[in-house]
Amino acid sequence: MLNLSQVQSFLAVVEEGSFQTAAERLDYSQPTISLQVRKLEEFLGVQLIARNKSRSILTRDGEMFLPHARALVASAGRARDRLRQRRFTVAASSNIGVYLAPRLLTGFNTVHADDAEIALKIGTNRETIDSLLSGEADVALTEWSEPHGNVRWHAWRREKLVVIVSPDHPLASERRVPRQRLLDFPMLGGETGTGTGRIIRDFLGKDADRLMKGMQLGSTAAVKEAVKANLGISIVLAYSVSEDVAFGSLVSIELEDAEFYKSLQVGLQAEVPGTSLAHAFVAFLSSQTT
Repeated sequence: MLNLSQVQSFLAVVEEGSFQTAAERLDYSQPTISLQVRKLEEFLGVQLIARNKSRSILTRDGEMFLPHARALVASAGRARDRLRQRRFTVAASSNIGVYLAPRLLTGFNTVHADDAEIALKIGTNRETIDSLLSGEADVALTEWSEPHGNVRWHAWRREKLVVIVSPDHPLASERRVPRQRLLDFPMLGGETGTGTGRIIRDFLGKDADRLMKGMQLGSTAAVKEAVKANLGISIVLAYSVSEDVAFGSLVSIELEDAEFYKSLQVGLQAEVPGTSLAHAFVAFLSSQTT
């Protein structure tokens, strides 16, 4: 029968790259680690780790089992924590985590401070979804959703996207511009694989290939500074530049022929009971209108 020690031994070997260092980390003997992994492989009926003298590597079956192993260990931790005053973890993609989540968590904490310690984990959209799937986070706040049988997604906020330029930019005096004008200037950010990048490409259609690609800077904060330096233009969530626009360091412009909106998503594990903090958090988000 599968037990948690076997799974933990497997993960230690994967993370350390060898049975010996895994044994040292877990304070077991190497034969014990080898036995644990062998018993796990016998239970699953597949080889998980290919062993040789230099290192131990995952087989294809091991790669398939790895996220399940992490989820099992995370679930065990969640069960343990639930018997104590546990931590409620919100994972958020970078823009949401930086510009929205702190205020939201402060509001949620005023009501649920006695229920759990509330923590925020900020990463990319991919990392945020993975945190939810692995059980490291109770809920995930993202700029898109992915179909997973064990995850429920809810749209909780519709956010406007705007074009931003520096006050010295040729477009700065315009309030609204046609989409074709976007093709005349280097576009900063909006990388392939980001939520904004997807929307830009869907919006421009075949013209997306004509975009003048500017620097790929990796964060909205870096993009804003590059736009202020007049290195190009960008399209960002309106809430992420509201203070900059009010201060006058950036100019926000709308498009004549369309309005850009992005639907922000919150995900939670499907099996989480309706009385959980995760459901309470989703209800709290739904109650926030600004």
